[in-house]
This record gives sequence, C-alpha cells and structure tokens, in this order.
Amino acid sequence: MKGLPMPTLTIEYRDENERVALEQAIAYVSDLRQLALDAPAGTVLDACEGLALDNGRALLRSTLAAALHSRVALAEQKGGTLALAPRRTPDTPRGRTRGPS
Repeated sequence: MKGLPMPTLTIEYRDENERVALEQAIAYVSDLRQLALDAPAGTVLDACEGLALDNGRALLRSTLAAALHSRVALAEQKGGTLALAPRRTPDTPRGRTRGPS
C-alpha cells in the first residue's frame, strides 16, 4: 500500500478525561486489528479473544473512571454540595450492579 496517503481522523472531545478515553479506545482497536493480522493461522480467534477480554476490561474500567471523573469535575465546577460516600471494606458484600435478567 505504498504511495497511498494515510487517512486522518479528527475527534472533538469535551475534556481531558474524554480525550484520554478516546485515545485508549483507538489504541485498543488498533492493537486488536494488528494482533489479528500477526497471529499464526489457527490461533487468530483465541489470540483476539484473549486481548479483547484483558484489554477490553481495562478499557471499560478506564472509560468508566473517566466518565465519573468528568461528572465529578462538572459538579465541583457548578459548586455542588460535597457528600461522603461510605467506604467499602474488603469483607463487605457488593451490591447488585445489574438490572433484572
């Protein structure tokens, strides 16, 4: 593919947290694509599933954290009231995080 210009992408973002999350998502997709191209025949699905599970979870955690940080920053900017959240201790059971199935 020599000689063809590399396409460019322009992304608008609202804050630094969103910019970082978008960069991480782009890197994740790029890594997954490159792994699919580089993996030996017969191992592509396993290799991509492994990356998707490991890096996909990390991407979800970081984008969730970025979204929450953005929300906190907005609330602080608006002068919202501060409230303490109860600290979760290691032996405290987690509450349900999913809706009805």
